[in-house]
Amino acid sequence: MSHTLYTTECIVLGSRDSGEANKYISLFTKEMGLVRAVAKSVREERSKLRYSLQNFSFTDATLVRGKEVWRITGAEERYSLHNDFKEDRNKLFVVTQILSLLQRLVHGEERNDYLFSTLSDGLEYLRSNEMNKETLKNFEHLIVLRILYSLGYIAKKDDKENFAELLQETLVSKELLKKTQMSRKQIIFAINRALKETHL
Repeated sequence: MSHTLYTTECIVLGSRDSGEANKYISLFTKEMGLVRAVAKSVREERSKLRYSLQNFSFTDATLVRGKEVWRITGAEERYSLHNDFKEDRNKLFVVTQILSLLQRLVHGEERNDYLFSTLSDGLEYLRSNEMNKETLKNFEHLIVLRILYSLGYIAKKDDKENFAELLQETLVSKELLKKTQMSRKQIIFAINRALKETHL
């Protein structure tokens, strides 16, 4: 019996060991949303998947649906945020916070183009630009606001209108980060209210 293979861009959010050499890996994929999949023998030195499925990697993964779980049959890393930011702990901390929040908020497999683009565009900007602590705060607030909006937690009409310019696209720019700073108090209030509503 043949199985359909699915290849998709994804971000490796986290993983946990299983058995002697396997791992369960949480992937946020472009095509299917959050997928938890097993990578067999990935902890063995000879595994071809070993270095393409590190936490916080942006990867092209090939998956097949098993009887009970997804299985990862192939992966090709595009870039690793751990490697990119190993000399910049502030950036790595922001990435850790954002991806940890994402893993807590997203449940089940459901495609979300806006959310995936928010992450991929945001991470690309982070990799390509020098940012001080103040700018990083603005960046984190902007991305978290967009994540919450994409999942329906920024639902109040006033918030949508006040933040319309920040939410209408997924790209990040210096101008948008400046506008984020100008609205920081309102954004923090909206984020905190939304997170309270999630009961996390």
